[in-house]
Amino acid sequence: MLFSAALPAVFLLFSALFVAANDPNDPDDDIRNFNNVRYTAALTVGEKTINVILDTGSTDLWLNPYDGVGWFEDTGVSHEIRYGEGATFINGTIGLADMSIAGHDIHHQAFINVSQIAGLDACGSGICGLVGLGFDSPTAGIEKALTDGGLDGPKIGKSVLSSIFDMNPDKGRFFALSLSRLGDAKDTAEASLSIAEYDPLYAGVQWLAKRLVYPPTAKSWRLLADGISVNGASVPWPAVSAATPAGHHVVLLDTGTTNILVPAPIRDAIFSAVPGAFLAKNSTLRNSHWSADRDVWVVPCDTPVSFSVTFGGQPYPLHPLDLTDLRTQVGPDGTTYKYCVGSITNGGTITTGGTDALYGDSFLRNVYTVFSFGDNTTATPYVQLMSQTNEWESTQDFAHVRQQQLAASPGTEIHPAELIHLFDGVEVWHDAASTTASSSSPSSTAKLAGNLADVDVAAVLGDATTPSKYVFIIIGLLAANLLIVLVLAVLGVTNLVRGRRSVGPTRVAYMPTRTKDDSLMRSSFEDRPYSDK
Repeated sequence: MLFSAALPAVFLLFSALFVAANDPNDPDDDIRNFNNVRYTAALTVGEKTINVILDTGSTDLWLNPYDGVGWFEDTGVSHEIRYGEGATFINGTIGLADMSIAGHDIHHQAFINVSQIAGLDACGSGICGLVGLGFDSPTAGIEKALTDGGLDGPKIGKSVLSSIFDMNPDKGRFFALSLSRLGDAKDTAEASLSIAEYDPLYAGVQWLAKRLVYPPTAKSWRLLADGISVNGASVPWPAVSAATPAGHHVVLLDTGTTNILVPAPIRDAIFSAVPGAFLAKNSTLRNSHWSADRDVWVVPCDTPVSFSVTFGGQPYPLHPLDLTDLRTQVGPDGTTYKYCVGSITNGGTITTGGTDALYGDSFLRNVYTVFSFGDNTTATPYVQLMSQTNEWESTQDFAHVRQQQLAASPGTEIHPAELIHLFDGVEVWHDAASTTASSSSPSSTAKLAGNLADVDVAAVLGDATTPSKYVFIIIGLLAANLLIVLVLAVLGVTNLVRGRRSVGPTRVAYMPTRTKDDSLMRSSFEDRPYSDK
C-alpha cells in the first residue's frame, strides 16, 4: 500500500522537489527511482506512457495523466477510493483499455479513470497513477464495484497481475523486484521488475527458502520475522498480537512505503544502541519520513548504523545509508544547521494490530525479492529474499558518501545534544537503555553519556552473592556523604535562624517550552501512509 494498511493520514507529493533521477542502474528504464522515495514503472496506454507507483500493499490500478488516458471503454461504473479519515480521495469511472507493462500486453485491463482528486498530487510530480501488486478480492476494490454495478466483476475486474498470469498459464504466478539506491558510491543492484520470470542476474533466488505469508490465508505480503539487531546485539521485540508465534513478529513488505515503520518503543530501542544518538521528544526538528509522532532521533552524521533483520534464521543487513538521512534546517537563532536523523520511524496504529511493522523501500533496496502467489509445490503464497548488501563494503561506502554529502551541504553541524537544546529548549542525556531530560550542560551531557556506556557494572559490584572490596569502598563513601549532609543541614538551620529577616523571595529557574509549529514538521516529501482498504 502507499504507505500502510491502517494509518489515517494524507499522501502528498511536491512536484518542485519530487523529481525522477536518471538512474544508471536501470538501463532498461523499467523502474524509475524518484529520489529513493518512490519507485515507478512505465505503463503504456495506447500511445501514452504513464509513470505509475509500484505498490505491493494494494491491488487496484488508477490513472490520472494531465491530458487524459485517451480512448477506453467506459463501463459507467463509478468507484471511489478514500484514504485516511476521508478528506483525501480519488474517484472516477472504471474503464477497460489495452495497455502494457514490464513487457506484457494486456487486453481490456480494468482501471479507474480519475476525474476528481483531493489531497493527492495531480500528476505534477511526473507520477500519474498507481499499480497495485497485491491480491484480488471479490469483497473489495474494482472487482466488487463492478459486481455491485451488475457486471461480471471477477471476469473483467482482475488486477494487472492476475490478467498477466491468466494470459500465461504455463508460467509461474509471481513477480520479482530489485530496487536501486541513488547516491551511493558503488553501483547498487540493477533495478528491475519482472513478471512470471526471473531477472537473469538474480536467477539463483529460485533455489532459496520460500517464506510463506502469515497467516497462510492472508491476502497480503506479510511474513513472520525472527527479529532485528543493532551493532550485533539483538533488540527484544515482543509480539503485538497474541496469535503471533513466540519469538516472532509480523512484517508487511510494502513497496509503497519509503522507510521502515515500527512501534515507537522498538524505534527507540534501535537508536538507543547507536553511540552518540539522542532523542528529541515532540521536537521542532524534522524527521526525514512520515512518523506517527514528532519524536526525532538525532544521530551523529558520521556514525554508520549496523542494522540487520532476520527471517527464518537468515540475517539480511541493511546499508547504513538506508538508516540515517542528512537534513538542513534554520534554527531559532537564524543559523542554518545540518544534522542527521534516524530513518526508522513510529508506525502508529499500523503497528498495533495484526501487523507489527512495515518494511518499505529502505529494506527492499537491500534484497532481490520474489513475490509468489503460489506454485505447483505450494498453494500458499510466499516470498523469496536474496541479500544484496555486503555489510563491510556498505560501511566503507557510507563513510565515503556521507563525507561528500556533508561537504556539499550548507549549514553548521553541532553535537546532537546541543542541537536539541537549541531547537527545543531542553537538554538531554541518555545511556544504552534510556533517553531522559537533564539539567546538565550539552558538553557535560556528551561526557556523561560516554562514561555511562563505558562502565562495567558487573566489575564494579562484583558477584551478587560475594562482597568485593568495591562494595566496602562504596559503603564507606555513602557513610561519609551522609555525615557531610548532616553537617550541612545543621549549618543551614543555624544560618536560617540568624538571617531570617534578610531572606528574600525564592527564585525558581525554569526553561520555557517552545511552541511547536506544524509547518516545521513537514518533511521534504510528505510520504504519509494511507490505505485503500
